[in-house]
Amino acid sequence: MHLGKLLIILSLALSCVQKDSTESAVKNNGNPTGGGTTGGSSDGVNQEDPLAPYAWHLNNTGQKAFSLSPGINGKDIELKYVHEEMNILGRNIRIAISDTGTEITHSDLAANALEATEHRNYTYSNPSAWPGSNPLPTDDEAHGTGVAGLVSAVGWNGIGSRGVAPSSKFAAFKFLYTPSSAETTSSRLAKKIDQLGGNFDIFNFSYGFSDTGFYQEDDLVMEALKSGITLGRNGKGSIYVQSAGNGYSGEYTICDPSTPNCIITTLGNTNAHSDLATPYKIVVAATAAHGYSASYSTPGSSIWISAPGGEDGEDEPAMITTDLSGCHIGYSFKNISRPKEFDFGNHLLNMKCNFTNRFNGTSSAAPVLSGVVALMLEANPDLNWREVKYILAMTADVDDYDPIDNILDHPLNTVPPGYIYDEKWVVNKAGIPFSNWYGFGRVNAKKAVLAAKFFNNGALGPFEQTSLPNGSWIYDSGPLYNKQILDESSTPLEERLWVGHNYIIEAVEIKLTTDHPAPGELAVHLISPSGTESRLLNLNSNLEGGPLPEDTVMLTNAFFGELSEGYWTLRIYDGSLTEGTGQLTNWKIQINGRRISNDINKPYPLTHLGLSSGSTLQNSPVFYFTNSLSHNSLLYYEAAVGNSPSDENMKSWTNIGLNNYGHELDGMTLLPGQIYYLKVRARSASGVSSVQVVSFVAGNTP
Repeated sequence: MHLGKLLIILSLALSCVQKDSTESAVKNNGNPTGGGTTGGSSDGVNQEDPLAPYAWHLNNTGQKAFSLSPGINGKDIELKYVHEEMNILGRNIRIAISDTGTEITHSDLAANALEATEHRNYTYSNPSAWPGSNPLPTDDEAHGTGVAGLVSAVGWNGIGSRGVAPSSKFAAFKFLYTPSSAETTSSRLAKKIDQLGGNFDIFNFSYGFSDTGFYQEDDLVMEALKSGITLGRNGKGSIYVQSAGNGYSGEYTICDPSTPNCIITTLGNTNAHSDLATPYKIVVAATAAHGYSASYSTPGSSIWISAPGGEDGEDEPAMITTDLSGCHIGYSFKNISRPKEFDFGNHLLNMKCNFTNRFNGTSSAAPVLSGVVALMLEANPDLNWREVKYILAMTADVDDYDPIDNILDHPLNTVPPGYIYDEKWVVNKAGIPFSNWYGFGRVNAKKAVLAAKFFNNGALGPFEQTSLPNGSWIYDSGPLYNKQILDESSTPLEERLWVGHNYIIEAVEIKLTTDHPAPGELAVHLISPSGTESRLLNLNSNLEGGPLPEDTVMLTNAFFGELSEGYWTLRIYDGSLTEGTGQLTNWKIQINGRRISNDINKPYPLTHLGLSSGSTLQNSPVFYFTNSLSHNSLLYYEAAVGNSPSDENMKSWTNIGLNNYGHELDGMTLLPGQIYYLKVRARSASGVSSVQVVSFVAGNTP
């Protein structure tokens, strides 16, 4: 574990398979202590799962998992200790798997499937038919069954492998399907919102949208997510886990494919999809059996964590999980030309084709992570949604880190001279490493469950956001003019916003409005007041679509643990001459986090500090602001002028009363043409707020 993480966490103190079949290959010595009799659906069986020794994500011993190449010993999630020593298996945890539907009668799933009324089928047009309808997949769609097996496959029943949380209970939602031409946009929206609610601890979404373009989710869906983290689990917040995507590299066609240069290669980014750019989800990237980022895993600064997802299962290990039962359907099927391979109906451990060794993707990483969260919640059911995220971040394994060789080249080799495409890891000023490829690292079940078990619930304090009660963001550049983004240049457009709220950061969101016709040419960087730089969108991704919708949202977790007060710097680069130029016309920033414990009783800062006149050499500009939203009674506001935003050697603070407009400070001796900073803060009996700052030029009379 990285030292910064350690210090922070310490500070908060498929068809039925008979048990006597070849496929079962039972042993009698593999259950965890008490697991055979207390593992819920495994009651009294006490038999080893024959495929579990091949499941490298459970315990990586360097096995090939029926592929051609081995993994690397130890590159797993440290699960064995949790199951066998702590006897934590995910008991009493309810998980919703919203996917293609699931074969809930599968021999290795049926005992952990919730009762029929808990499942949902969204293929029906009538909402009253959704709950309690059969969620079985249509035709050959095995995806949801594979996902369910990675979370909740029964443990120690002598069948198949086992889930990460083998005593958790799951409901299957048949949400992914080919809609009929009669399905309306409003109907689909209603289904998206409905799948976010219900009496579940964890919601697993192993799906995404097009990896070759930009996607903006409906505001009503995002509001439903916020409602879930506010009201779900009796106010502790539902846990939403979603795949980052498999779009590291993709392509789309712009003309006749036989014409040269008609196929465009794209580089995916989680921030291209607003449904992944939210603090209310845990976005999961994928690692392979060698421990490093999987070849397909979509990067992005909104990723929280990574988990095993595997590769193709033929050249390198994929994931071993449940498949649709029978050799005529699913990933595993009869193929006499491949007689010795696991997935083709002739292997002694898979003669009935009820399991697969070729399931992979961030679709696999998400349920592995959901399983770990289920274990954490068994260890400490009172964890709220933020505490779950916090523990995952602080206990993740930082891998593939080399401070000397940390620079990443552009995969398509298209960057202007002098521009650095990305860094593999960024260690922020709170001492916490973060990566656009791994998030905070690969999930470690042992560390996460131990931390959860002894976590001081409530230690993080209330969740805070720099927004008004109506939801509008406080920190807004307002309309911008003549802010040209330079074409194919390592010199960015640079804009700054002052944030007066001093929070311990948990996530930072921005909203961008630009008229650039090809946002796939752009890079978006954000720099914190502490100097940490995060890439929210990578240069020359070639993602299709544009211009971006007004107020396009992006998110970064790279500033986790830093303090938010000060100037935030936005940098935008244009990496190509191909599709024209554009301007930035507005940007906003929102800090998600918590107040410093010493500041809990201090007033909130005022907002929207602005100037209504110029300055003389003796007087500050006339200024105005929006009153503090503090709950405690304010005594008055104070104002001062300094040489820099952080300059403490300024003229004395002046009591300006409680009026919020028409003030100016006089009696000063200012140098003509010099930039000064007007600062205003609120004072109560409990102390002073952090400051709001605006700059002005001395002698710049109106």
